[in-house]
This record gives sequence, structure tokens and C-alpha cells, in this order.
Amino acid sequence: MSLWLYLHFPALQLDSLFGDETLPVAIVDSKASTVVQCNVLAVRSGIKLGMGLGVAATLCHQLQVHPYQEQYERDKLKQIANWLYLVTADISLFEPDGLLIKVSDMLSLYPNLTTYWQAVQEHLNKLGVRYYYASAYSVYGARLLARAHENNILDDKQQLAQSIGSYSLEATDLPSKTVINLRRVGIQTIADLQRLALADIGKRFGLDIVTYIGKLTGQLKHPVEYYHPPEQFLHYLELLYEMSNLDWLKKPLSKVYSLLETFLRMRNKHARELIVTLHLRDKADQSLTVAAGQGEYKADKWLTLTLLRFESLTLQAPVVGITVQAKHLIHSVVEKNDLFVGRQGELSANELIAMLQAKLGNNQVQGVKAIYDHRPEYATKPCQPLQTNRPIEPQSVGVQPGFILPTPLPLQEKVVIEHGPSRIAAGWWDDNEVIRDYFIARTESGRWLWVFRTPEQHWFVHGLFS
Repeated sequence: MSLWLYLHFPALQLDSLFGDETLPVAIVDSKASTVVQCNVLAVRSGIKLGMGLGVAATLCHQLQVHPYQEQYERDKLKQIANWLYLVTADISLFEPDGLLIKVSDMLSLYPNLTTYWQAVQEHLNKLGVRYYYASAYSVYGARLLARAHENNILDDKQQLAQSIGSYSLEATDLPSKTVINLRRVGIQTIADLQRLALADIGKRFGLDIVTYIGKLTGQLKHPVEYYHPPEQFLHYLELLYEMSNLDWLKKPLSKVYSLLETFLRMRNKHARELIVTLHLRDKADQSLTVAAGQGEYKADKWLTLTLLRFESLTLQAPVVGITVQAKHLIHSVVEKNDLFVGRQGELSANELIAMLQAKLGNNQVQGVKAIYDHRPEYATKPCQPLQTNRPIEPQSVGVQPGFILPTPLPLQEKVVIEHGPSRIAAGWWDDNEVIRDYFIARTESGRWLWVFRTPEQHWFVHGLFS
């Protein structure tokens, strides 16, 4: 028989909210107007699960109320499954608030059950959500124990059977009408029900209860469909209260980026681009792209780049939620440094490029690539920053300045020729033929210029020496 682990999340929507933990908060079922989730401060104010909204509001005037959203919990459950998939496999969704994990096959990777659970628990605790857990040799058994707040990881069959049998019929998933009928004949607990012959139970109470007992004890297998997470990072964080200042988003973004860092590090990958979507109140979402051309995985680096992008962003309405999606994942590339010189400065070249792009925009930061052409205006062209170029063989055009004018300007002042000429005759193959004699000249004020003369004896300035 396989050993199963069940995780029950009793307040998944409440625990996933980001906000001030000093306020009492309640999640309310809109149809029944009853409290279905509440935090510790709300409980201290006298609020209980199942209490009507009117009574709860009377007991606590500062109560923060949010409507229950089942789809939100389903999405959060998938995010938790994605997170746990980094340390364990064979995960099944029991929407909207439960996860089932097959433990048996994972024990070949761990010394024992305790070590395995410690690894899962340590990873799960980073999400900051409340949960109850239990193990059993049947799917229904593990689910029953976890929902009853058993919080035990055992592999002893006899002890697990005794623990399951001690619970009353109300803890099961049997219909309330069936439970009442069983109580009328003196059956109070699961153990009482197990002492009876299944054939007799089926004749009197129907085959559904026989099937349930068979699955609870593990005699019948429950069909399980395993979850296969996508190979991408997509995380939504709902804010407890609205934020109209972009500086206030630093803390919730740090929480999301810490999850992103773990996601990328455990896959040995970097992300080149993040799509940050700000969900606004009564307005269309605002999205911005945060890029790191060579890839990045660290949370603090992504946060710095995002805050730089925020400097050029104007909010159209208060923010009520944040979605972060990682795009263009690549394998990690180790930065190469000189063994003796080491890393120079606080920022690497890649980090500097990423910060400049975040500040100025991706298209405003470019590299320069040398190409084979004697004509100065065609000898270089823009390229991606830090793009590796093949070395260009020295051109026989003499000394050239570091600063070339985009367009040559007519020479307007007297100069003294100090060196030259160096002739360039090229471009007949692309209808941009030039014939020029280049000289190094000095003005009366002491500036050094790179000038040329055309066959028509016209003089132009094409560059400046430092």
C-alpha cells in the first residue's frame, strides 16, 4: 500500500493577502453572509467561523471584510503545488483547499519519513500560509486526519488505523442523512462502522457507504490525477488595502521576488525579463517590463531594477494587487573575472547595463559593434550591450579620434596641419563612394581636429581628439 500525505489549508485566501497584520480581517461568504475565514485579531474580538456578518461587524467596528473567492483559492493552491514541486513529486489537487502527495516513491531519496517531511515543511513554511497535515495509507484517511487537525506524520499502519477509527462520523465526508441513520442504530465512530460486515452495511445503507469505507481503509483505490506544473513563474499577490504610492509596493514586491529567487535558483536558471502587472481599482491594469539583458535571479537585484522603472511610472488609480511573471528563462552563466584582478567595483558590467536600461529604457542603452569598412561613418553600428565582437584587423587609415561627428561639418576656422594626409577611397560598391584625404590639425585655441579634404578642395571636420 502507498503512503499518502495530505495538506489542508483552512484559510488560504486570508493567508495570501498582503497588508497590515494589526487589523482584524474576515473573509465572508457573499451568498450566506457568514464568516468563513478570520485572523487571530478577529477571533480575539469574539468573531467565530459561521457567524453572520452583521453580528461580526457589531462586535468589531474595525473589522476589514473581504468577499470569499473560490477561484482565487484555486489559483493559490496551484501556486503552492508549483512551489512544492521543487522538493517533492506526485502532487494532486483537492480544490480549493487541499493537496495530496504520494510519499512512498519519494522515500527512496530520503533516509526516512521524518527527514522527508522536514524538507517539505521547511520549504512550505516560506509561503507563510497556515496548514494542517497528516499521513495515512489511503487518500481518504490522510484527508480525514488532516482536516481534523491531526498534524502527525506516521507510517505505522496499526497506529494510523486506530487514529482514524477514533473519529466520529461527522468528521467523514458521508452525507448528513447517512450519519443520522447510522447513529440511530448505535454507530457513533468510524471504528464502530468498521466492526460491521460490509455486506450488511451495503444492504441496509447502500453501496455508497461501502465504497467510502473501502477507500478510507485503503481496500479500494481512489483514482488520483497528478498535477504537472508549467515551467514558468507566475505569481499573484492580493493587497489587504489599496496602495496609491509606488514606494509602498517595495515590501510586497520583496515577498514575491524572494519566491522568484528560490524558483530560479533551484532550477539553476536566470530570467531575462519580468512582466509586473499592477491591478488598479476601477481602472485598467498597468503593466511594465523589467529587463536584465544577461539574466538575473537575485531578489534584491530585481527589486532595484523595478524601483528604477517605477520612477518613470504614474499610477492611474490605487493598486489592489500585483502579478509578476518571469519571461525568457535561461540557464545560469557564471560571470568570468580575471583570477588576479578579480571583480572591480560594486557592480558588474551586466548589473550596470541592467540598471541603466531600467532607468533610461531598453532602447536607450546600446553597445557599439565594429565592422569591416574604412569609411568612419560606416565602421561601427549599434548592437546589444556587451555583445562579443570578433577583433577587427587594424585599418590602414592612420590615427583616428575617439569622438566621431555623426555628420561631417564644414571647417570654419584656421588650423595648422600637424600630420597627414591619409587617404580613404571606398564605397564604390554600394553607391556611397567617398574619396577623402584625412589630416590631424590643431586650431589656434589648441583643439586637435580630425579633418579631411575632398577632391573638390572642400574641407570638413569629422572628429575631435581628447
